[in-house]
Amino acid sequence: MLHIRYPFGELEVTDDLMVSLNGRALEPGSRTLSAMYEVLCNPKAVVLPGETVLYRMFRNAIQEKHAEIFRRRRIRFDITVMAPLLLGEELNKTLGHYHPNATEDLTYPEIYQVLHGQATYLLQRAYGGIITDFIVLEAAAGDAVLIPPNHGHVTVNSGEEPLVMANLVSSTFSSLYEGYIIKGGAAYYLLKGGRIMPNPKYCRLPEPRFSKERFTVSKDLYTDFIYCPSCFSYLNDPSELENLI
Repeated sequence: MLHIRYPFGELEVTDDLMVSLNGRALEPGSRTLSAMYEVLCNPKAVVLPGETVLYRMFRNAIQEKHAEIFRRRRIRFDITVMAPLLLGEELNKTLGHYHPNATEDLTYPEIYQVLHGQATYLLQRAYGGIITDFIVLEAAAGDAVLIPPNHGHVTVNSGEEPLVMANLVSSTFSSLYEGYIIKGGAAYYLLKGGRIMPNPKYCRLPEPRFSKERFTVSKDLYTDFIYCPSCFSYLNDPSELENLI
């Protein structure tokens, strides 16, 4: 059992990746290996059973007393837990997704914060079917990162422990997975030992760009949002972030 204490509450994470918040069991959405074969580097090299849970997502993981604040601001706070597994030579990862447009030219952004473990975020920007930018961003416990508009993203558990992370995102849209499924994953795969391998289904790939950029938090994402909901208005209006793109 993993115990994580933060100002927004105490999380308990079991060995099977289930989460309780302040003693209340949260309802998961689960991603199994069988649902991920299409985006793996080499699915034939994976020896785990298809029903193996790779990660679980817990939507609206909030205290009930704060529900109205999140609803009124159209913001969702989630918890994701990822197992420390190898999928053949590839590190365990999320399926990957893009966000739809929030404005004519900008998609919805998102913020992640690592609560436990080690994450590597693989961000890619596509234009006219070509990847024009690929960013590798490592984050440890306490670090927060911004997924900027117009970037799809995959999260990789690059540590040896369960990865637990929180995110703030607009509640007004559904993620778009098809672009990653069609291409068999992200433009690059992250393999054990930190090796990065290009995905042959993409063409004219840029060299990966390694970034150490962090999103500044005062306490943690949850507490910062509760104290200043208006400070996160750009999650629904990304035009406020145009100077960061």
